[in-house]
Amino acid sequence: MPANASLEDIDYEELPASTTLGMHLIAGAAAGIMEHSVMYPIDIVKTRMQVVGSSVAYNGVVQALRSISTTEGMRTLYRGVMSVVLGAGPAHAVYFATYEHTKKILAGGQANALAAGKFQIHKQ
Repeated sequence: MPANASLEDIDYEELPASTTLGMHLIAGAAAGIMEHSVMYPIDIVKTRMQVVGSSVAYNGVVQALRSISTTEGMRTLYRGVMSVVLGAGPAHAVYFATYEHTKKILAGGQANALAAGKFQIHKQ
């Protein structure tokens, strides 16, 4: 942290303006992989609860998680996660890098201007 910066000047959700495209790609891929890895068991439960005509009826998400993990094993909740992760990494990398690049263009090279609410449209 620079010596002249106060705590209010630090935006913990913002990467520095000097961050390269590669770093944006890595950050996006890591965020996407983490998000899909953490939410995958909930997605499994959601999909099973949406199946019409299933012989198993779940009363809620917690009960479904408990039932699936005890009857079929914990690994069942993560079966197939690698295919989702392999798709999520590149997709989120491109999405995040495109978002950051577009934000920088719209802010006239001041990447943090949009996040700080200092963005102004200049009429010609």
